[in-house]
Amino acid sequence: MAQKPVPVMQPWTKDFWTGAKEGKLLVQHCQDCQANIFFPKKVCPECWSQNLTWITSSGRAKVYSFTQMLDMVEPVFWEDLPYVIAFVDMEEGIRMTTRIVNCRMEDICIGMDLEVVFQPLNDEVAMPCFQPADPSLRLAAFSAETDSAEDAAAGALAMAPISYQTIRYETGGENDAICFITLNRPDKFNAINRQMAKELIHAFRRVREEAVVGVVVLAGAGEKAFCTGGDLEIFPSLAEHQSSLNWLAHEGLDVQRAISGCEKVVVCKIHGHCLAGGLEIALACDLLYARESARFGTTEINMGVLPGWGGTARLPRSMPVFRAREIIFSGRKDYTAREIYDMGLLTRVFPDSEFEAAFEKTVANIAAKKPVALRMGKEIMARSVDGCDMETALALERNAIQWLTYAPDTQAMLEPFKADPSQLTRQQKKDSMASDQS
Repeated sequence: MAQKPVPVMQPWTKDFWTGAKEGKLLVQHCQDCQANIFFPKKVCPECWSQNLTWITSSGRAKVYSFTQMLDMVEPVFWEDLPYVIAFVDMEEGIRMTTRIVNCRMEDICIGMDLEVVFQPLNDEVAMPCFQPADPSLRLAAFSAETDSAEDAAAGALAMAPISYQTIRYETGGENDAICFITLNRPDKFNAINRQMAKELIHAFRRVREEAVVGVVVLAGAGEKAFCTGGDLEIFPSLAEHQSSLNWLAHEGLDVQRAISGCEKVVVCKIHGHCLAGGLEIALACDLLYARESARFGTTEINMGVLPGWGGTARLPRSMPVFRAREIIFSGRKDYTAREIYDMGLLTRVFPDSEFEAAFEKTVANIAAKKPVALRMGKEIMARSVDGCDMETALALERNAIQWLTYAPDTQAMLEPFKADPSQLTRQQKKDSMASDQS
């Protein structure tokens, strides 16, 4: 497991980090213009003096602005999610970028009073962070955030691939260009419990680091279902308002974001029942291929509620709105794959007897493409369908093409054509003939 990065010690920053390790927040001070300085510098940014010294900060600050980090961070920070990054204004007149810890996210607000605490990164370095000055707003479990690097690594290993309990994670295909993530609770119709939600989030973040992978296949184990939604064991806990909100806004939203925000092309392989939350997970994918015998629906309205993992938001964006309304309002769970395809949702439907061969051929064709080209194509189309204006989408497209064209491997491939342009014409004819034969 990769270790978190630590600051690079420079001669002019060494005292700052030494102080932090000793539990003191030092602020650089110019003895000529009396300016307080952060981050430490070689010379005063106000008067360019080198006559600099250090003062000990009171450690008190107020929140100037903050943001919540919920997803899409470097893998070494996965175990910390979710967390808060903030600008804080110190009493000494400096503004720091830092993390707010030992506090519930919903309690953080602009103007909140804070005090400094120090989070060890290793035996030599500690990072200044901030916690609420009001003890009643602090969490009792701050010790979990200040464990040693070894303890943090051990915690991360608890989510290592070999410990997945509810999903399977494998790579394969030609050149290992395909990652297979399989919901693996066939006896429960691959229903989603909290453990599966956590493991899906981890797996879809992890696959981002698989450089050779261009395609992720999301499937369900067993013969009966792709996924039938949330596990019934979850529902008693949803009677408590905060727990219900967390299931929707934390686990549910994070699973959606992990899938839809994955840089790979995510292909959903659907068989059996694809219902409720299972359909919502499918909607977060890029391509949806189904067996003819598959059955679809959203059943939440039968219980007096609505789909809560994106169903009511994504369905109308994925098919004609009048048909999406029928699916939501009817509460049916017996729509056939052909019906759903004719209503405008699925990518393709294959007869059961032909499905595996047709699906494998389709995925192999996509996986044979350059992963970074797939990634950029996915990003441009996502921004376009999300509603950005045409000129912005076209600008994204131009920039992506330029980036891809001038990538070193592409330039190496084009080198012979630069030397002899006639080769390009011959290559085009050869590609055309190969296309006709296929």
